[in-house]
Amino acid sequence: MLKTQDLNGEWDFHFTKKKLNEIVPADISYEDKMPVPGCFDAKGKFRYLRGTGIYRRTLSCGGKIRLDVGAVGLRADLFWDKKKIGSMEKPFSKESFIFESGPQGIHELVIATENTLDKEPSSMFHPYYDFYAYGGIYRKVAVTELPEVYLDYERITPLDLKEGTVEIHLEIGGKWESLNMIELSFDDGQMISVPVPDKIVYTVQKVPSHKLWSVETPNLHRLHLRAGQDEKEIRFGMRKVGLQDGRITLNGKPVKLIGFNRHDAHPDYGYAIPAEITRNDLEMIREKGYNFIRGCHYTQSETMLSICDELGLLVWDESLGWGNSIASMTDPVFCRYQQEQTRQMVRKSINHPCIILWGFLNEASTHEPEAGKLVNSLIQTIRSEDQSRLVTFASNQIFNDLCLDSLDVVSFNTYPGWYGQQDAQQFPQEEVLDALRKIIQFASQERYRGKGVILSEIGAAALPGDHSGLRWSEEYQAELLKTVLDEVWRDERWSGVAFWHFSDTKTYSDGRAIHRPRGFNNKGLVTEYRIPKLAWEALSRHFTDLKSR
Repeated sequence: MLKTQDLNGEWDFHFTKKKLNEIVPADISYEDKMPVPGCFDAKGKFRYLRGTGIYRRTLSCGGKIRLDVGAVGLRADLFWDKKKIGSMEKPFSKESFIFESGPQGIHELVIATENTLDKEPSSMFHPYYDFYAYGGIYRKVAVTELPEVYLDYERITPLDLKEGTVEIHLEIGGKWESLNMIELSFDDGQMISVPVPDKIVYTVQKVPSHKLWSVETPNLHRLHLRAGQDEKEIRFGMRKVGLQDGRITLNGKPVKLIGFNRHDAHPDYGYAIPAEITRNDLEMIREKGYNFIRGCHYTQSETMLSICDELGLLVWDESLGWGNSIASMTDPVFCRYQQEQTRQMVRKSINHPCIILWGFLNEASTHEPEAGKLVNSLIQTIRSEDQSRLVTFASNQIFNDLCLDSLDVVSFNTYPGWYGQQDAQQFPQEEVLDALRKIIQFASQERYRGKGVILSEIGAAALPGDHSGLRWSEEYQAELLKTVLDEVWRDERWSGVAFWHFSDTKTYSDGRAIHRPRGFNNKGLVTEYRIPKLAWEALSRHFTDLKSR
């Protein structure tokens, strides 16, 4: 077993309003402490400040190492013993750095993170994104001392659910030529030896006494691998995702997806949300009978996905993007970052059975002819890594979208009864139903008939305590959501709905916040502190009633 050090905990910290490219680690004095993972601007004396947060700690190691950083925001430079070893330009993406750390002994690691907003077309987090741009180290940091040969990547793909076979794809790092065999076993069973003909190893194996993974029975298996000194254990599930006559299937049976969009965020912790809060959120959702989470609008954490694996929640995982203009979508740097982060997302999360959909570029300018090049490249990027799941993106261009043809599932964000209804004080039910039926009519054209159709965002804001029955009230929100659920449940052409949104979420607080009271997107069915609004119980009761009919 390799020596891995978990570097989570309290780090030395310094904040400055300097830009990242102005940071010289040797000149920094560290007056404060900050938790890792943690967002330095979520609370305390640095709350809402823009600048660079510099994290420092020492550790004992030596030789060739791999530094894994789960995610940062919004960008970071990394220094080892005051020498720069790399940069991270893609928020929410896991990065790994392999390098010679020096002789065994005490070494210094510095991660400088900048949360200054960038308006350039190449920016991966624009000021107009409708979720808050926290700075810091969002997810786990670890260091592993590497031997001559080690396991670098593992992918397990179910093949035949009846026979229980899986394809195992392994990538060997280091001097793979010195390795003759890899040993593997399932669920503490008998070890099997597999030859190593190259640095990439493929083998098809049968999982003994296999059990299917499903929403109702989320059975998980374990694959144990041994390659020289390196050993790993990977959880996976035996399940298959597909399409049949325009309906999404799980293990060959049609499944209707009913659930929520959810930001992996909290006002006190930003995107470094504690595991117990994540678990509580997901258990709340599952206990009400919902089966679907759209992880918006960035790749989800290992913690979140692992809990969904255990609970039987189906997940749409997507790479970072929001409302991107054609200037960004044709910018070479932006396109390269999009391709890199999308590939990283798939490779990071490939073995989570909960994921059934890969997505990207929420509400982009896909009505423009020039958008097709980037969209198609991202579809190809995903399919080059994984052909076992469905591909989609959430469009708000709907009838004018030019990029839907290559998708497995067409998904639409729409807000009838909320945006564009400035004269409606009371809930306009017929207008909402008319809007949804026009979408289904559009998606039932011959060119889209074989694709799944998801209502990827819909909702209305509610301010807690407003019981007027008018716009912004808890009653208005509840009536709109129940109406939508009725329609999606009734019409088989809908593959599902992800209501916007599970919880109120921090967003911008500048002049645009006139549309975001309190600086929050208030469309959550629970508040930012997970206190239920009227719609939380009302929609649940309605869902239970629909299922019993």
